[in-house]
Amino acid sequence: MKVDESYSDYMYDIVDTICNRFGPRYSCSETERKANEWIKEELDKFCDKTFIDEFQARPAMYPQGLIKIAAIFSVLAPLFIPFRFPIPIFATIFIGLAFWVLYSELMLMKGWIWPFFKKKKSSNVFGIIKPSEEIKFRLIFEGHTDSAKEMNIASYSPKARKYIAILGIYYLIHTIIFSIWKLIGSGLNSGVYSIYEYYLFSWTIVDLIYFFSLIIIFPFFIWTITGFLGNAVVLGANDNLSASAVVIALGKYLAQNKPKNIEVWVGSQGSEEVGDRGAEAFVEKYGALGLLDNSYTVVLECCGAAEDMFLIERDMHQAVYDVEINDMLREAHSEVKRDNPTLIDIRFGRLKIGSCDACRYIHKGYKASALMGMEHLKNKAVNWHSINDAPNNINKKILMNFLDVCLKFVEIIDNKYH
Repeated sequence: MKVDESYSDYMYDIVDTICNRFGPRYSCSETERKANEWIKEELDKFCDKTFIDEFQARPAMYPQGLIKIAAIFSVLAPLFIPFRFPIPIFATIFIGLAFWVLYSELMLMKGWIWPFFKKKKSSNVFGIIKPSEEIKFRLIFEGHTDSAKEMNIASYSPKARKYIAILGIYYLIHTIIFSIWKLIGSGLNSGVYSIYEYYLFSWTIVDLIYFFSLIIIFPFFIWTITGFLGNAVVLGANDNLSASAVVIALGKYLAQNKPKNIEVWVGSQGSEEVGDRGAEAFVEKYGALGLLDNSYTVVLECCGAAEDMFLIERDMHQAVYDVEINDMLREAHSEVKRDNPTLIDIRFGRLKIGSCDACRYIHKGYKASALMGMEHLKNKAVNWHSINDAPNNINKKILMNFLDVCLKFVEIIDNKYH
């Protein structure tokens, strides 16, 4: 499948138009909805069928809401230390609650804290390209329309991020250590030298050391927390309009060069940045209809500014990405690179921090993987959650690289099912 260079302009124009016409598109916002309506109008020009699905999400819950709740528990914890036995144990309990919120909500996406956050309406948009002959298999390609709030910590240098995070997390460990020290020492009346006692209040040498050390440690904790709590919503040109643009271009090309036996769905999900809620709703609806049983899903991410292509093997949500899809995407990359030596390289790896919509398919037992643009030898996307994620930083050549690999992947699958 050979694509002419006009497609690079077409994809760039999609990114540029949406950014300039609608601006930042936070989950459940009016601009997210309008952008999806615009994408549907574009898909209407060449798809056999298009649709918009609406669903409910809680945009304030993930990730900022859970971070704020964990931070509240962590900030309240020290207040229990300068008291008599056994009250200091509540400092450890509160830190434990903070860790529980972070792990269960950020890593496992349990959604147990939903009562604190309002429901709002979001949407997904898709188009379907039917094959020229019998449908024997289904391929789903998706990007996402919504953009994220700025993550200040992403703009720090790698070394600064490392030390800020280490000292920020140490604050939690530090509080647990002194909470238990105070608890045991005051309970046994040993190892804790009292300075001042009044009713339940008990100020000791332990308290003095602990609170004095907070002068140095606590600011790093606040620095870490605020690093994840930016207010500005970014344009999201690379993350992830670039992927949506590649997907739309993929549909446009396949509408004119139909696969023989593969039905292809191309779409852009909503509310990805707040816990992959669009993909969750999509999988729930179309999985129940049996339309995902005989399918592969390829989630595209950050396709407009990259030094490498990255195939995810495992993410922080304990999702193991499909090996079969990854192997065929690597095969597609190799075939394209044979004809185009300037194609950026591809590599595999694990995302210790981060994920994408693919995890929602995988957790429900469907075959899915992700092809993602990354900085060279770093598991970080270019201008990730940054105000620099704007159309002027999109590279048309990179867009074409991803489109070429996706088209070759479709060709490989179609040949398999002839």
